[in-house]
Order: sequence, then structure tokens, then C-alpha cells
Amino acid sequence: YYPNLEKVMRESNMLFVSAAGNGDKNGIGMNADTNPDYPAAFNLDNSISVANLMFDGNLAKSSNYSANLLDIAAPGTYIVSTTAGSSYGFMTGTSMAAPMVTGVAAMLYSYRTDFSLQDVKAALLNSARPLEGLKDKIVSGGVVDAYAALIYEKQ
Repeated sequence: YYPNLEKVMRESNMLFVSAAGNGDKNGIGMNADTNPDYPAAFNLDNSISVANLMFDGNLAKSSNYSANLLDIAAPGTYIVSTTAGSSYGFMTGTSMAAPMVTGVAAMLYSYRTDFSLQDVKAALLNSARPLEGLKDKIVSGGVVDAYAALIYEKQ
């Protein structure tokens, strides 16, 4: 527990990418408006929260959601990752989705040297590919799109 986390994040000049959360004790996604999961629900100018997208274009049943607080979705189901014992395995959750957005953000910072933190966030959210299954579930209503973010023109 870090009681000043919101203040520290708000005052930072870094972009934070947070996992949206994986629902209740039964693994059923919750609305972050009424059941916030922090730091994803802080709703800061320098923060992006990421929901878990299924391979069929719908939000995973376990992913938290909010059309007001949670920003974008990314693949997070059956992702190959490292496991204990120097092995690999399939993992699922918003903690698997958040690194997808982090990677695209890092690519933007590297490729678009003219982009500020706010430009990177805007590019990620405004270039998200809309998906019907995400409409009214997350702010952008879409999935991260690396190519669209790279060619995004600042407003």
C-alpha cells in the first residue's frame, strides 16, 4: 500500500500504463466506476489503463471495465510468458494486456521524437481500432493499434 501513489503519479513527467484489474473473487469483471482498482482507476492525464481483449474482439469476462475510467484494450488472453522454474506458459489477464500498450508507447517515444507525453497518450487512445464488443465498455472503445499510433497526426 502506497498512500501517496496518486499524488506521486500525477506529479511525475512519466506515462503510466496500468492493468485494469481482473474482476471479483469469481473472476467476473467489475465496473471500475463502482469498484475501482488502483492505480488504473486514478484517471490521470499521464496514465493509461488497459483492459483484457479476447481473441474474438470482446472484452474478456474477467476484465474490469468502465466507459469513464478505463482507457483502451489489448490482447491479454492466452499470452505466452515466463513462469517459475525458468519455463514458459500461457497466462491471461489485464497484466498480460498492459505490456502490449506499454510496448506501443515505447515504440512511439522512440520513433516519434516530436511527441510529448500527452501526444503519446492521445496517439494511443485516438488511434485505437474501434470494436463493437468494446463500445460503452472502455473510454476509447477500441484495441491498441501500433501502426495507426505510429502514423497518428497530432491535433
